[in-house]
Amino acid sequence: MHGRNRTTLDREIVVSKKGKLKLAWSILGVLCLGQMAFAGGKALAEPSLTPSAENLGSLWSFELNGEYTFGSHVEKSGNLGSQAEYRYEIEALRNFRITGDYYLQLGVDYERYDFSRSNAQFPYSLTSFSGEILFSYWSGDSFYPVIRIEPGIYYTRDHVTENSFDLPIRITPGFKLTPNLYVIAGCSIDVYSNPVVFPIGGFNWKINDKFNFRAVFPRPRFSYIPNQNLEIYLGGELLGNSYRNGPTNDRRTNNAILEYSEERAGVGVDYTLRKGIDLEAIAGWTIERVYDYIRSGPINRSRGSPYIRLDLKIDLF
Repeated sequence: MHGRNRTTLDREIVVSKKGKLKLAWSILGVLCLGQMAFAGGKALAEPSLTPSAENLGSLWSFELNGEYTFGSHVEKSGNLGSQAEYRYEIEALRNFRITGDYYLQLGVDYERYDFSRSNAQFPYSLTSFSGEILFSYWSGDSFYPVIRIEPGIYYTRDHVTENSFDLPIRITPGFKLTPNLYVIAGCSIDVYSNPVVFPIGGFNWKINDKFNFRAVFPRPRFSYIPNQNLEIYLGGELLGNSYRNGPTNDRRTNNAILEYSEERAGVGVDYTLRKGIDLEAIAGWTIERVYDYIRSGPINRSRGSPYIRLDLKIDLF
């Protein structure tokens, strides 16, 4: 697998049960599980029991990203008006080598959405602050999580209660079918999502040294790699999470679980400034944003709008 083509499943976001993309990815996940069984459980990569010093994973990993989604109207929102969105996230991980190329990663993640307009049904912010426990494989270029556990608080506005605690679990092993074809198969488990257990998966196909097709949930992409420091791609993304809503005057949304998701596509450039420092820029179109109070009532979808995003990734060796 080319070092620039990351299959990191950082955010396996569960989208609305009624969404077409969710059905498609469910089918793909089941197919991947079938392929995994057919392959006889081949490993994603053959780990080196004694990796060379220069090939050891980093001691620390940091990621900072921010984005802006331009305003769009939300269906059935009355007089809410055009709603824009700001999102930012910071993640820090300490990496401990267990054996060979396998690592335990421990850290924290903070993510927040802020919206330009809000009311009782549409919060002005969505926030998550969680610990992170990952069992990961180091490829020599990137960490590939096999198991991710994210205990933390997931809440709307500034309302944090005992019901804000959640424990999402993502299980995403990889299997090598051929030297250039890898299958990712697993599931997401989250009591705040619908369904609670959701199959996830996909495949990564290295077509040749210049082109790569990564049909991996939740960030598929078709990439052109002119050199080892640069990747240009067309890609999609499913983004979001589930949150405990705060108290409202509406019985349908009062202390309810809100599942927020976004479906979008864009063009991106990922450039390695030097070993351990990557800068990524993306611009594209948000197809829709979905507010789904999954166990109590309303589902609202927005119209499409453009978005821009910047990511900075730093590894300290």
